[in-house]
Amino acid sequence: MKKDVKVFAEVAILVGVAVVLDIVFGLLSAGIFPWGGSISPAMLPIFVIAYRRGVKTGLFSGFIFAIIQLLIAGMISSGVIAAIPESDYIGPSWLKLILVYLLDYLIPFTLLGLAGLFKNALFKIKPFIYGIVFASLIRYLSHGISGVLIWSSYTSWFNETYNANVSPFVYSFIVYNLPYMLLSTLLCIGVGIILFKRNLLKINL
Repeated sequence: MKKDVKVFAEVAILVGVAVVLDIVFGLLSAGIFPWGGSISPAMLPIFVIAYRRGVKTGLFSGFIFAIIQLLIAGMISSGVIAAIPESDYIGPSWLKLILVYLLDYLIPFTLLGLAGLFKNALFKIKPFIYGIVFASLIRYLSHGISGVLIWSSYTSWFNETYNANVSPFVYSFIVYNLPYMLLSTLLCIGVGIILFKRNLLKINL
């Protein structure tokens, strides 16, 4: 019972830290990524709880983080469907809404907890880094697929604005989602290595 309380306390604290980091760095990145996303180390606390308490707790923490993200973004409202653009790939509005919830929020943030698959990540630097890269890649792929299936109309805006001629795939995976996801992953690794070397991630295990 005592251990359960301790774990829940850790989850609450680290998810809270992730939310605060996401908000702060989101404000700092405002205008750079107008359709969502930011350069932020907000994923790191979810990775840490996954390393400390395992995959199940990591997935649970990522899921809670995803729900909070939905609430902060105002995605749980009656006006959301109207804001989703027409898509060449997806039909009914309700299906697009479900895919937005899944591909932009629930899947990518929940699956950050899969970093916990890498054993001894709190004691060896390689699995620590591999876990971050692996889980970040899953999030990146989910956002990229969402961009192609749901948000492809923004490709036309980009092509017209910058006199370009890229496909929805290139726009979503390379132009838009890759920069902030790559930099966020590197930021998580950099900050994580500092905490790792100072043994701050193993406190009170």
